[in-house]
Amino acid sequence: MKFLFLCFIIAAGSLDAHNVHLSQSQKDKVHQYTLQCITESGVKPEVIAEAKKGHFNDDEALKKFILCFFQKSSILNGEGKLDVEAALSKLPSDVDKTAVKKVLEDCKNKTGKSTADTAFEIFKCYYKGTPTHVIFS
Repeated sequence: MKFLFLCFIIAAGSLDAHNVHLSQSQKDKVHQYTLQCITESGVKPEVIAEAKKGHFNDDEALKKFILCFFQKSSILNGEGKLDVEAALSKLPSDVDKTAVKKVLEDCKNKTGKSTADTAFEIFKCYYKGTPTHVIFS
């Protein structure tokens, strides 16, 4: 989406978090990608809901969902690497992109056993490192 850095910025683990809102077109894309990726990954909606709260189950379907979402939104490039500039370009205009860029730079080298696992590690790193919450309503 960040249009959503996804699910990526959906929430954060900081007490001094602030909220930002997506445009309608961003919300539409997030909704479209979410539905497509739920179907493709087989993830249960309740697992996604828990991830939005910061409860990350080591769930293969969740990892595939995050990978799918990142790929559809061009946050990960063809090699499965985080594209920091592409990710920043998807964020709402009222996000402090300088602060987010620092977090992304810190997270971009996270790796896992597979591309899906790497996407999951990047997502968790970003979630823990940013105070930004994206509001869909």
